[in-house]
Amino acid sequence: MRSYEITAEYYDLLQATRYVQRADALLDRWLGRPRVGVLDVGAGTGLATELLAKRCDVTVHAVEPTRSMRTILLSRLAGRPELLEHVRVHARPIQGLGLRRVADFGLCLNTMGTLDRGERADALAALADALTSDARLVLQRPPDAPGRAHAALPAWHLGGDVYSGEVTCTECRPGAIEWRFTYRVTRDDVVIREEIETFAGFLVAADDFDAELGDAGFVVTDVDDHDVVVARRTG
Repeated sequence: MRSYEITAEYYDLLQATRYVQRADALLDRWLGRPRVGVLDVGAGTGLATELLAKRCDVTVHAVEPTRSMRTILLSRLAGRPELLEHVRVHARPIQGLGLRRVADFGLCLNTMGTLDRGERADALAALADALTSDARLVLQRPPDAPGRAHAALPAWHLGGDVYSGEVTCTECRPGAIEWRFTYRVTRDDVVIREEIETFAGFLVAADDFDAELGDAGFVVTDVDDHDVVVARRTG
């Protein structure tokens, strides 16, 4: 299981603004009015979970198996009864939960690209089981090619310190990549902390991934951004 032990500290500060903007726009376009429940698979620190809980009256199933990220998710909900009463947090991967027909909307971002073929098949099958026959799934495809070799993360000032970072992407073997995240805290232009965490990723051609969705009982009905698809269960 991926630990996110280092990344959890920095994720919201450096990446929340972009993530929330994107997730909010996707929900504007595709959420509708769920009547059964919603799934947030790979909920991370709960950024999208909070958005869903504010928009929906049904149970929000937040699936986050990583303790470090889940700790922040729970802290985000703490002291907010309007959210606590209809968010259920699941501490295992979706493929180990055995959920059946608990939601008519599913959101899955920043997750499929971290799973190998067998894990993806299990996760997609579990999603199909968890969603109702008329459910809508908004899902981010795995990358189909390595990303930019180097990209800077946003920098933020915090009490006179500057928190910043960068991510590099390398193809370590055909079909597999490694993301290397470097996080820095500087004070008066001096680095006082630097930490690194790496993650394995997997490349899948868009048509191949759509075929995997089909094998799991989904059909793609729309493409949103270049890497986000909207799918329906076929039965």
